[in-house]
Amino acid sequence: MSNLYICNTSTDTISKINLVDFKEEKQISLRLKSQNKIGPHGICLYEDKLLIANSFGNSLSIVSIIEEEEVENYFIGMHCNDVEVYEHNAYIICGELNNIIVFNLMMKKIIEEIPCGSYPHSIDISKYTALAVVANMHSDSITIFDCLNCENVYQIAVSEYPTKAVFSEDGQYIFVCESKLGLKSCGSLRIIDINSLKTVAKIKLGNSPVDICTSQEYCYISNFGDGTISVLDINKLKVIKKIRVGGMPRGIMVHEKYVYAGDNYNNLLVQVDIEKGNKKVISIGGEPTGMTLI
Repeated sequence: MSNLYICNTSTDTISKINLVDFKEEKQISLRLKSQNKIGPHGICLYEDKLLIANSFGNSLSIVSIIEEEEVENYFIGMHCNDVEVYEHNAYIICGELNNIIVFNLMMKKIIEEIPCGSYPHSIDISKYTALAVVANMHSDSITIFDCLNCENVYQIAVSEYPTKAVFSEDGQYIFVCESKLGLKSCGSLRIIDINSLKTVAKIKLGNSPVDICTSQEYCYISNFGDGTISVLDINKLKVIKKIRVGGMPRGIMVHEKYVYAGDNYNNLLVQVDIEKGNKKVISIGGEPTGMTLI
């Protein structure tokens, strides 16, 4: 069974969505051991657990998928925005520290800090190359480094307010979401060749594009400012479709024939049939952001 797990930032919960029936089966609370705001923001899978970066709690939550509850919590640093795993290390970005914190999941401790740009907002790691990429919102840059030795750190300038950077399925390209949040111009998708570290294309998107997910042939981008999803053909390097979902779509995920977008304004999850355009919506927790599929 396919389940989508979604961070609800303002209600401190993780929604478990059954994608077969398209219904919310459970909301996992992260406030059982704390009275303070948690702010789950980024999420990824590690073995039989979920790792959650908490932007208000400045911590890493570890949630058991089987028990459906938080089993561990560790202080990491100020404003944890996102998390990814390579081998047994969690790489957590701290927006107010301008660092990537490396937390060893077996030793249960921080083992390294890697500098990046100003206000890092997302991280992605390629399973093929062991390279990581971080989008730095306030320094208009991305940071690339090698997870095998945490060396070979590169800073590459991009356009205003990059919110997300991810690798292509084969690890040979980086897609950067240049949101231009708060500016009058539309955002764009920058495509960077990982070997040359040069830009090979820059494609205009909608108003304030903030999140990306990819398949082998297509790239899906949520446009936070105009309530749409841009569908980009990777081979043709052009937007072939724009899907209207309404609200303020933020987190985005594609599975089989559907694309899923979290409406950050209306606290909804929207399911869209990519070919037919048919939509379904369900209510979930407050301010849905990061997503992972299991």
